[in-house]
Amino acid sequence: MKKSEGKVGTIVGFYMLMFFVVILATNMQVSQFRATKTFVEDALATSNLASAIIDIETYGINNYLVIADFNKAYNTYKSALKINLDLDENWECPNKAAISGKVEILDYIIYNIWGNDIEEYHFDENGVMSYSYIIGGLGSIKGPEGTVIEATSIYSKIGFFIDGILEIHVNAENEKLVDIVNSK
Repeated sequence: MKKSEGKVGTIVGFYMLMFFVVILATNMQVSQFRATKTFVEDALATSNLASAIIDIETYGINNYLVIADFNKAYNTYKSALKINLDLDENWECPNKAAISGKVEILDYIIYNIWGNDIEEYHFDENGVMSYSYIIGGLGSIKGPEGTVIEATSIYSKIGFFIDGILEIHVNAENEKLVDIVNSK
């Protein structure tokens, strides 16, 4: 009887140890994902702000903060993102600590506010720009992540891979909208 009890205790102890190892590994992975999310969100916010090239003449004439040169803004965003995420010429992170594989720009949108109207310049994942003008859209139009557009804003979304536990590659996306606020 004592031998059976010892075997059961050993087996239960082994499974308890395995349970705690799995919980510890999962917590470490979740912490890594949170750190990567914060790092990428900060890089997106600063890259969006870097591309907020305001037309000073328009601001001086009618007090509207708008981004007139949307192509220059998009190219500035790409340069800033590359620097902020420490990407190489292939748009990959050389140290692969936070991001593994190629980073792709999925969306980049400039929302210019003209009174109560919204002018939208949208660059897709291929870098192709589309344009729309929404009359009376201020306060009723939402960005892709759900934020109501109330000021000239820039939105971006990127996709990338994160290395997970046991060499599992996790597909991730992150997005950010920043407002360019006029303090009237």
